[in-house]
Amino acid sequence: MSTPQGESTLLTVTPYIRNDQDTDSSMLSVKVKIIEEETHLIAAEKDVDMGYIKAQSLAYNTVPLRVVNPGNYEVEVQLFQEGKLLGSMSSFVIVKVNSSVNQPADILLTDMNLVITQFTDRDAKAVVDISPGIYNQGGDSKALTMVVTAKTDAYTSYTESDELGIVKGPSQLRGHVRFVLPRRAEYTISVTVEENGREIITSEVTEPIKMDKIERNVTKNYPLVEEGTPVESPIEEKASSSKDSTPGFKGLVTCVVLLLAAGIIINRGLESKKEGNEELHGWKRR
Repeated sequence: MSTPQGESTLLTVTPYIRNDQDTDSSMLSVKVKIIEEETHLIAAEKDVDMGYIKAQSLAYNTVPLRVVNPGNYEVEVQLFQEGKLLGSMSSFVIVKVNSSVNQPADILLTDMNLVITQFTDRDAKAVVDISPGIYNQGGDSKALTMVVTAKTDAYTSYTESDELGIVKGPSQLRGHVRFVLPRRAEYTISVTVEENGREIITSEVTEPIKMDKIERNVTKNYPLVEEGTPVESPIEEKASSSKDSTPGFKGLVTCVVLLLAAGIIINRGLESKKEGNEELHGWKRR
């Protein structure tokens, strides 16, 4: 689809797909559609190959799409394996014209990069650099502070912070903190953004992170989901000998939708759909 001329809104949709099984997936692809809720017409769509996803690993791709008019939109992501639809997930958003220069900041946490730069203490500890992504889809912020917490249990946690200062809107950037963490532990990582000392958003990674499973100087990327977002349980696996079944693969699709051009966007929620007995599961926002 050709890019509209003149002023438009650029939506960047990032589907994250996780293979939870012990075998590599077959060839995967996603189709992203931007659908006008009132007319049910497709305003934009794009197909993206995800390739093969190794066992117990996460993959993602960024899909930029433009819409011309403000309004209510459904952002639908369909997951395919070798051309067969496994399931879909939709995020509902409102795109509004940015008519006020004095509007408040509207902060989202998008994803998190993690890299182990070195091992210390006879390889018992790891120096870990964490860079959460932040997106301000509103006006200019007041002074922002990013607080990152890595927790192993209810009694043990590690906290570092980064002074981000004023973040212009709309814009995006990454914070940066450094930890020295015991390697043989599993961590739940959360990120909080404070504006002038007041907490405005907290998000967390979608799964515990095992440091001893991460190689040095390999950047890992994790989606961040707002705290309190309920997790939809995966469908119970049904015993089947059907030739149409696709064993060995589960998909977790979670979508990050950002506004990167003129206008503002409001996320109205997320819903998922499954096809047949496939085990697509994901996150819901209410």
